[in-house]
Amino acid sequence: MGDVPGEITELLNLPGGEAMTGDRLWELVYPELRRRARAICQGERSDHTLSATAVVNEAYVRLSSREPHEWNDRSHFYAVAASIMRHVLIDHARARAAGKRGGGARKQPLEEAMFPDVSNDEEGLVAASEALDRLAKENERAALVVTLRVFGGLSIPDIAREVGVSERTVKSDWQQARERLTELL
Repeated sequence: MGDVPGEITELLNLPGGEAMTGDRLWELVYPELRRRARAICQGERSDHTLSATAVVNEAYVRLSSREPHEWNDRSHFYAVAASIMRHVLIDHARARAAGKRGGGARKQPLEEAMFPDVSNDEEGLVAASEALDRLAKENERAALVVTLRVFGGLSIPDIAREVGVSERTVKSDWQQARERLTELL
């Protein structure tokens, strides 16, 4: 089922949040959300219990339960969706960590290029999220670049298109974010 240019944006801007309850919007955005969730989940540890489908479904529930929102366009929607998917993983990690305090969780890199000193367990994921939240207060676009790349599974060219900046700007934001996150962690 092809995406007619602008159809997602048109559906998102229906009055009263009608689009978030409509089947057509779900049909159009689900494949892309699923692709991004798969990219996120591939980076998780092997015993991770949350599937890509569960991440997408929870993100969609959270998106649809929001107050009616004027979305700028589909890129804005996908950026918010990537952020929500990140929070789904964080919430899942926090819930698991609550039952494992004092347990011997395995440690492995979360995202070697972005979080080299952070373990890929629940505590590491929470620490990475908190550092990313602090970065967002200082440099919102750099934090968005990290969110889209690490938690959205997008490449530099894809991020440039989503954010509406050049690839060079994305690379610069990525580098600045890496340096600042290293300091924050």
